[in-house]
Amino acid sequence: MTWEQEMKEQAKDLAEELAQERAEELAQERAQEIAEELAQERAQEIAEELAQERAQKIAEEIAQERAEEARKENAVETARKMLDEAIPLETVARCTGLPLAQVEQLA
Repeated sequence: MTWEQEMKEQAKDLAEELAQERAEELAQERAQEIAEELAQERAQEIAEELAQERAQKIAEEIAQERAEEARKENAVETARKMLDEAIPLETVARCTGLPLAQVEQLA
C-alpha cells in the first residue's frame, strides 16, 4: 500500500470514527430532549389530575355545606309553622332538631 493510499485509509477511518462519535452525541441529545418532553407531559398530566381531584373535593364540600344550610333553613321554617300552630316549644325543638334556645327566639 502506498503512502497516499494509507493516508486515505486513515482519513476514512478517522472520518468514520468522528461521524460515529457525532452520531452518538446527536442520539444522546435527542434522547435527552425526548425524555424531558415526556417528563414535562407527565408532570402536566399529574398536575391536571391533582387539580381535578381538588376541584371535585371542593365542589363536594360546597355541596355538603349548602345541603346543611338548606336542612337548617327547612328546620327553622318547620319550627315557625309548628309555633304558629301553638305546638309547645320543647316539642318543636325535639321534632326539628333545633336547640330549644333557638326555638325560643323564633317564638
